[in-house]
Amino acid sequence: MQTFLNRITGRSVARWALVLAAVYGVSWLLWQARSALTPFIFGLVLAYLFLPFVNRLERRMPRWAAIVIVYVAVLALVITFFAFLVPPLTEQLGQLIRALPDIPTVQGWVNALIKQYDLLIANLPAAMRAQVQNAVSSIVSQAANTLRTNFVTYLQGIGTFLLDSFLSVANTVSFLLGFFLIPFWLFYVLMDQKAGRDMIDRTLPHWLRADFWSVVTIVDYDFSGYLRGQLLLGLVVGSSAGIGLAILNMLGLHIPYVLLLAVIAGVTELIPIIGPILGSIPAIILGFIDSPTTGLAVVVLYVAIQQLENNFLVPRIVGDSVGLHPALLMLLLVVCSTVFGVIGAILSAPLGAVSRDVFAYLYGRLSEPPRPAGQMPPRLRREGKIRPPEADPDYEPPPAPWATPDDIAAPLPPSEPAAPLADPVAPAPKRQGG
Repeated sequence: MQTFLNRITGRSVARWALVLAAVYGVSWLLWQARSALTPFIFGLVLAYLFLPFVNRLERRMPRWAAIVIVYVAVLALVITFFAFLVPPLTEQLGQLIRALPDIPTVQGWVNALIKQYDLLIANLPAAMRAQVQNAVSSIVSQAANTLRTNFVTYLQGIGTFLLDSFLSVANTVSFLLGFFLIPFWLFYVLMDQKAGRDMIDRTLPHWLRADFWSVVTIVDYDFSGYLRGQLLLGLVVGSSAGIGLAILNMLGLHIPYVLLLAVIAGVTELIPIIGPILGSIPAIILGFIDSPTTGLAVVVLYVAIQQLENNFLVPRIVGDSVGLHPALLMLLLVVCSTVFGVIGAILSAPLGAVSRDVFAYLYGRLSEPPRPAGQMPPRLRREGKIRPPEADPDYEPPPAPWATPDDIAAPLPPSEPAAPLADPVAPAPKRQGG
């Protein structure tokens, strides 16, 4: 403790004050420009998804060529999506909207329900009839007031959003400019990923590096395995649903909006636990609207897809990267969706896994005796799920770190005379005794 206090000088205090002021200034600027930073957040997500492909291709070619190949592949996928999928998706969505009942049809349904209600009330005794009418009137009045209040609130919110959108022309321009700059910005991020990692390593104090990179490794493991696995699962499940529904139509059953239903199944697959159920509901409803046989066939199809996913795809694609109990996942799903919305629902599983694993690592580091820095929690060390960076064949140790205040203040070890270098030309000395 006394040694630590002796290291505190006026210069060190001023230096930390300068660092805190710089962090505050940068944070303030980012917060003020938060509405224009959405493209860059989107770019960071893309960089995180593209990095594994770029790093693998870099083993066979220069890094810039690997980035260009990934760009071309993604551009081809985007062009294919907008050329072949967006037009039929838009057409099917328009057909679905036009197929929804209009106001006169809904009014006819309401009038029919009212007639049935009047017939039911007329057959009741007089005393019971009055009580039922009073109870129904109260319920209908409360529902109408709630609907009216929510409708007005939604209209006010939409009006405020549109007004802000039209008035904030500068924000709109900066937002579009950010999306225009994303490809170039993403190229430099992917190109200098190793240099950025080394720069962060050099700026960290030597006593913090192992713990910092251990936490980063845990976050990367929990997020990368889950997100990339779920994206692949969504693609496979959506394709399977589309192919299955198309086969049912070829067999004589009538299920409309096949492509739209396939996209819904693939997108809802991103939501843990309840996503597959939510994705199957529209197809099942449309199947039963056609006939009970079609509805049962759709149910069988989605159950088969779910069994294929749980027993074959999930163990091989996602594995045990999350390792949370389904009951805990359901609780996390409700909490995260309430706090963060749809994004929270999608990320509830990896957020829970990251919280658990980081807590386990920090708890081990604070134990008595403390767990060695860089040693992963037991769950991640089991079966070698996380390997040390040195196990990577492409691992390159970062350059020598900058001197930190602790390094400067620490006493230097006594120097030893360097051993003379061997002369590569001089003959080797003869061995004694033979």
